[in-house]
Amino acid sequence: MFADELRRVYRRPRNLVILLLVAVVPVLLGVVVKVGGGPRHGGGPPFFAEITQNAVFLPVAALASMEALILPLSVAIVSGDALAGDAANGSLRYLLVRKLGRVSVLNAKAVSALVFTLTIAAVIAGVGLVLGFILFPGGQLITLSGQAVSTLTGVFDVVLAALLVGVSMFSVAMVGLAVSSLTSSSLAAASIALTVAIACEVISAIPQLSAIRPALLSNYWGSYVDLFRSPMVLGGVFKDLLEQAGWSALFYAIAVITFSRRDILT
Repeated sequence: MFADELRRVYRRPRNLVILLLVAVVPVLLGVVVKVGGGPRHGGGPPFFAEITQNAVFLPVAALASMEALILPLSVAIVSGDALAGDAANGSLRYLLVRKLGRVSVLNAKAVSALVFTLTIAAVIAGVGLVLGFILFPGGQLITLSGQAVSTLTGVFDVVLAALLVGVSMFSVAMVGLAVSSLTSSSLAAASIALTVAIACEVISAIPQLSAIRPALLSNYWGSYVDLFRSPMVLGGVFKDLLEQAGWSALFYAIAVITFSRRDILT
């Protein structure tokens, strides 16, 4: 069941277009910086000013520039379509007629969406690394702590950062899946999931609401920055993982309850 679902996810033209579009971002970013030069006073997303100094910083800057909107949007589209899209075209009814358990179907959809979420982050990092080493110098990497590390260590840090950014989108994916279990409109499910992500970011920027900031799904999205310190500072990383686990578990439970009670076969 999971293998079949995974193949369907990676064969859908819309999902392939998403992968293509996110791959274009680090290309555009690298070309623009190469032609115009990086900012001189820290402008742009994190690591943007350092791109010209080391190739490793291009994929990290690309991830940073996409984390607030493009990544949540991409993940929301994929997860929102997981159940709603199949319900709209009738294939979900066919799956359930085959007497597959609803929880089994939901689990296959959820895991496939999460795997594709990691794939999106991996594509950005992979394209960024390749292009970075083509356009910019390699060599030793100067961390945020001012220490020099090897190129291999820098690449390893980028892989960890991409993995963390991908995991940080799990909560958005599960919100999309939960809403998708309630409707036959992929657009509605994706829109609500994206709205939740944006609302969390807006609320986190309001000083008067700082008390609830730690509970917001986007609060620790920037924790990947601490992976580029010597030694790594992992407090924010662990908090992000815990936060994603909590949000994902909550909306997975909602999806199980709503999908189990939903009338699909009639």
